[in-house]
Amino acid sequence: MTTVTRILYATSSSLPALRAVCDVMAFVRADLWRRYGALGSVGKSAADIRKEVTASGWYANLAVDGTIRAETTKDVVHEILTYKAAACAKVRQAIAKRTPDADERKRLFALLRADRWLEDRYLHRMMRKHFRHGVSRCDNQFIVRSDKHESRLVGGRLTVTIRVAKQYGEPIVLATTSSGKHVDLTGCNLRIILKGESVEIHYATEKGEGRPCGTAEIGVDKGYTEAFTDSDGAHHGEKFGAVLSAYSNQVSKTGKARNKLHALEKKHRAAGRIAKAERIRANNLGRVKLEARRDRTQNRLRTIAYQAAHTMLDKAAVVGSEDLTSSIRGKTQWRNYNRRMSAWAKGVLAQALEEVCTQRGATHVVVNAAYTSQMDSFTGLLEGRRAGDKFYRANGDVLQADFNAARNVRNRIHDREIVRFMHHTQVKQILLARSSGATERQEASVGRRKSHQRSADKSTARL
Repeated sequence: MTTVTRILYATSSSLPALRAVCDVMAFVRADLWRRYGALGSVGKSAADIRKEVTASGWYANLAVDGTIRAETTKDVVHEILTYKAAACAKVRQAIAKRTPDADERKRLFALLRADRWLEDRYLHRMMRKHFRHGVSRCDNQFIVRSDKHESRLVGGRLTVTIRVAKQYGEPIVLATTSSGKHVDLTGCNLRIILKGESVEIHYATEKGEGRPCGTAEIGVDKGYTEAFTDSDGAHHGEKFGAVLSAYSNQVSKTGKARNKLHALEKKHRAAGRIAKAERIRANNLGRVKLEARRDRTQNRLRTIAYQAAHTMLDKAAVVGSEDLTSSIRGKTQWRNYNRRMSAWAKGVLAQALEEVCTQRGATHVVVNAAYTSQMDSFTGLLEGRRAGDKFYRANGDVLQADFNAARNVRNRIHDREIVRFMHHTQVKQILLARSSGATERQEASVGRRKSHQRSADKSTARL
């Protein structure tokens, strides 16, 4: 069983009340991030921070129901600590790359785990780099506790009623578009998100185990043109790149037109034609359509990614994939390439692969991504050359580049020398050592054959 988030879409006649609650909780959210978004959370657990907030009484006089305030505060605290945990994960990688000394690593890991990283200069510097002070601009959501809402069917549609204290107004009624089938909100906290004139209700539910996975072991290369290419040469999610490119091109075209309108709006404003400038800003420079288009594209990409992951798991029980959490430095390309790659949804691909593997009981192994696209997957050596979507082997054969990379990922699952968080320079040293060893063995064998041939020639000459 896995926990997933489901969304109900609703309308309400209490939009002013919802906006008022969102505005109050926006202040609470921003203030908590200001106080605890960096050094304020050092050495404190979620319970410690909540106790401090409750004892201080900072938000006791706000015009919002106390349970909504308390649950939203708890949600923000967990967001801050999750952000810090993500920074600690990056610092652990930096420690692993910094020193091969096991005792020094153990000492640094212990300080980081105990949240005492201020005591070490290196850890403090790394945490300053990755745990920058967070800022919240979220102003459209709040949390409702599980015992403060009830649901029932009205006219064939599920209706959710949020109970608030009498001094803060009447109950808020949300009429959803769902028939209520397979929807159970019992014991669930609700996240209410206000988007324009509509309301989203997010809730957590248990999802049963999916269909069984296959039996094979494969490597996977995450791509742009297609979502995944496996080590058997099959491509999955082939519409992924087309959707991304179309969205990126449309955003670029719209952005250029908006820049012209924005310049025109500034020109009219500077000339004193304020009314015309305000009309341009109100009617032509909004973001409602842009955000709706972005949401549609993200949903399409998620659908393609999850479908592709399921097709791979139909045949695989062990899936190896690259760790692409770090950016590739020094990679300069043309403008359109950079624009399209900036929208590349590699996070969606990684999330889809991890969640589908968990749901279907498969094993997901994340490996070091260094040089998987530059190695020859048949020899395991750092030889050959990649050009675009082709990989040219040293013997002249040509392979599909993603297929070659996926084979290298599969081979790296069982590579004991190259671990996940190893620095790419160390990976290169290991690969070059293997290449030189193979060359020396080859030269030695060739030398033995030549010497044997020379002795045979000499013996023949003596005869």
